[in-house]
Amino acid sequence: MARTKDSTQTSSASTESFNFESITTSLASALSSADSDAAQRMQTLTLVRQARLAQLSRTAASLKAQFGSKDPGVINAEAAVTAETNTVARLTVARQELTTPALQVAAKGWALQGRVYDSSLTPLPNMTVFLVDAANTFQQQFGFAYTDQTGYFLISVAEAGARSSNDQPIFLEVADAKSRPVYLSDSPVEPVPGVPLYQRIVLASGGKPIGDPHKAIRGTALPARTKKK
Repeated sequence: MARTKDSTQTSSASTESFNFESITTSLASALSSADSDAAQRMQTLTLVRQARLAQLSRTAASLKAQFGSKDPGVINAEAAVTAETNTVARLTVARQELTTPALQVAAKGWALQGRVYDSSLTPLPNMTVFLVDAANTFQQQFGFAYTDQTGYFLISVAEAGARSSNDQPIFLEVADAKSRPVYLSDSPVEPVPGVPLYQRIVLASGGKPIGDPHKAIRGTALPARTKKK
C-alpha cells in the first residue's frame, strides 16, 4: 500500500503543470515597479518551490532505494524532481534580475548589464562579454566586462554611441575562460542614452565554441593567456 500511495503522489506531482509564461509576465510587471514588495514575493515563492523540490527529492530517493531505477513510480518521481529543479532555477534567475541594483547612467552615456548562464540556468563566472560589429570585429572603444560569481556583467560607456567605428550595428558576444566565443546575439544591441539595458544570456546546451578565438579580445582582455604557448 505504501508503494501505491507514494507512486500516486509522485505521478500526480510529475503531471502538474507550472506556467513559466506567468513567471515571465509577473517578472516584467515587477521589474517595471522594482519595489521591495515584489522582490519579497519572488523570494517567498522561490522558498516554497525549493521546499517542494526537497520533498520530491526525498520521495524519489526512497522509491529508488525500494524498487530500483527502472520502476515506473521511480521514473515518474525523478521526472517530477527534474521539472521542479527547472522551476526553481527559473525563479532564481527571475529574482536575481529583480534584485539587481538600478544603475545611474549619464544623460549622454549608456550601460549594458546582465548575466550569463549555462543551459541549466547556472550562473557562469569568468566569462568575457564584449561587443563586435557586423563583421565580428571586436569594438575596443566600448570596452569589455568579466562576469562575477553570479554571472553578472556590466559594460558602461560614457558617451552615447549605438554603432561601431565602421558605422555598423553592434552585437553582444561572450567568450569563455579560454577566449573562445560561445555566444553571439542574433539581433543588434541598441543602446538608449541615459537608460541602462539588461540582457539575460543563456548558452546553448553543451557550451561548445562557435568559432575561432578572437585575437583582439584575447590580447586585450586576457593578455596573460596570449603569452602561453
